[in-house]
Amino acid sequence: MVILALLAGQPGPLCGQEEETRGLVVRELSFSGNRAIDDATLRMSIGTSRSSAFARWAVVRWIGLGAKRYFNETEFRRDVLRLLLLYRRSGYREATVDTLVRRTEKDVYLRFIIEEGEPVRVTSFQISGVDELIDTSNVVSKLPLRTGDPFDLQLLQLTADSVGMILKDDGFPYPQIFQSFDVDLEQRSADISFLVSAGSRATVESIEVVGTDVIDEDVVRKAMSLRPGDQFSERELYRSQRDLYRLNLFNFVTVGLADTIPESESDTTVSLAVRVSEANLHRIRLGGGYGTIDCFRVLSGWTLYNFLGAGRTLDLSAQFSKIGVGEPTNWGFENNVCPALEQESDSLRKLNYNVSVGLQEPFFLSRRTSAALTFGAEQYTEFRAYLRQSIGGAFAVTWWTPFGVSITPSYSLGRAKTEADPASFCQFLDVCLIEDTKAFQQPRFRATVGLGIVWDRANSVLNPTSGRRITMDFRHADDFLGSDSLIQFTRGVFEYASYHLVTRRSVFAWRVRLGAVGAPLVQLESGESRFIPSEDRMYGGGPNSVRGYAQNELGPVVRVLERVDTTSGVPDSIIRTSASGGNQLILANAEIRFPLPIFSGRVMGSVFVDAGQVADRGDDLVTLSEIKITPGFGIRIATALGPIRLDVGYNPYRPRPSPLYKPDIASGELELIASNYVPAPASFLGKFRLHFSVGQAF
Repeated sequence: MVILALLAGQPGPLCGQEEETRGLVVRELSFSGNRAIDDATLRMSIGTSRSSAFARWAVVRWIGLGAKRYFNETEFRRDVLRLLLLYRRSGYREATVDTLVRRTEKDVYLRFIIEEGEPVRVTSFQISGVDELIDTSNVVSKLPLRTGDPFDLQLLQLTADSVGMILKDDGFPYPQIFQSFDVDLEQRSADISFLVSAGSRATVESIEVVGTDVIDEDVVRKAMSLRPGDQFSERELYRSQRDLYRLNLFNFVTVGLADTIPESESDTTVSLAVRVSEANLHRIRLGGGYGTIDCFRVLSGWTLYNFLGAGRTLDLSAQFSKIGVGEPTNWGFENNVCPALEQESDSLRKLNYNVSVGLQEPFFLSRRTSAALTFGAEQYTEFRAYLRQSIGGAFAVTWWTPFGVSITPSYSLGRAKTEADPASFCQFLDVCLIEDTKAFQQPRFRATVGLGIVWDRANSVLNPTSGRRITMDFRHADDFLGSDSLIQFTRGVFEYASYHLVTRRSVFAWRVRLGAVGAPLVQLESGESRFIPSEDRMYGGGPNSVRGYAQNELGPVVRVLERVDTTSGVPDSIIRTSASGGNQLILANAEIRFPLPIFSGRVMGSVFVDAGQVADRGDDLVTLSEIKITPGFGIRIATALGPIRLDVGYNPYRPRPSPLYKPDIASGELELIASNYVPAPASFLGKFRLHFSVGQAF
């Protein structure tokens, strides 16, 4: 066994450096018979590697692209030993590895044939020495290696580390774990026991900060979740390190014990050492991109960290989108590179911008609470729905609870103006005179209180592969808060997303999103009505929603006949469609993301199914029969800003019936032509929707 380990662990020459067999190119490298260990893990455990995709595939390798890997006889023989060692360490002591080699004049095709056999399994697991300190039966049930599992030596060490971590989280800084096991090869059984010496429970005596120059030490101490006199906890050390990184003041942070061994077994105090490396406190960011709905977009910003000391952050930012389409930058791009905006109403074809200045206080009243004050001006157009212009400010406080949940109450006040298609007012307010609709589009004060709740256990913000995320957002506008009498509503949205690794790099992700908005009765000239501002209504469809629909076209829409072609009737091309939104939203997404065998895994594929509906109604809820289901597929290309995403959704449904209006030039009134107008069904290719954006859909 020792000889086997030495041979398998011996670092050999790289493939192709020596003993190349006539310069043979490895065109294929495969495994068969393996069930306990996947192909990706086996490939990482051996020295031989296959050529890249463009050098393997016969249809394209004649071009000469792709990296070639050459066959090395010595490394290949060592690979057999490496695989045997891997299986033995994983509990499969009876595993055998054979090879199948097919050679041509210039190429070689390799296969490892594996017979795993039955593994040695853990039959008993005991932890002694800490019965009075922890519930050992509960701990054993949560460890990586449990009774009935194959006896994996790597998991055995990880299990020992896990026991030590549990004790460190409970106040014991220097636990010692002594492991022993008894393996019976005939019975294929293994008995494991841990003898634990926990040592003394300790409290924090002092905290030393090293590495600060411009930033005051008090900023570091405020971010620490442990204080002198608190019980030691390894978990709190990691939390303190995470919170220090969150300040964006440091490039490097370590938080740990000042001494790696105790001065004596009876020592009940420890000292902590915090070592930091300060980051550049002035940062400039520039970025740009393209989206099917935003056309070209750019952003810029300047951030000053540690503004006026105490770790404060001052941020100036500006964002612009619809460049090339929106006035005053309408350069005709809607006719070529941004065709999705060709049918956009002229009143909504405006440049989007957001200019803001924000000040963030990292420790507002306590270390777990931060505050942000923001002022800004914005012009935003929601595709085929509304145009919103606003100027104002907001104040928000974020509290990080001990349970990892962030709670953010906020208050915003501004003066805003919203313009929507007059046909939208005809549909949900029965206000069809153009002059009357202007009353709803005057600048008005808008004041809201909000509450945001986030519980995030996903392992990444840009591209999560495991974990869960729950978000809740509530907003309320009322004249008591300073809002105009026409801007009163209550809005709530709940979202749950979950991510699961199916294989080492394949991910199954799903999400559920529910929303509702309501408004009190207000007195209008036409009578009483429940008016919900256009920007606060629910919308569905688009690259981050139900991808079989264009942006915002899942829910209620209205159509306006802008001109009549007397020679060919009323074709759809002369009818403008606008989304009027709804007061109820239900949305569900499920997709599998998997690596494609090209470009070294930087390109991912996906297959998804989206379902949802947006409705505008009273007390009745959306029924299952109304849910629209659209499947699709896409690709993701990994970048530093997140995955660039191209999705194609398929919509098998007929266009949604909607009111069709025609403006009367003389009176300025919208005349209802048809209450349930249905456009002609789309062609087969017209049933596909293409979406291009950055970042995962959820």
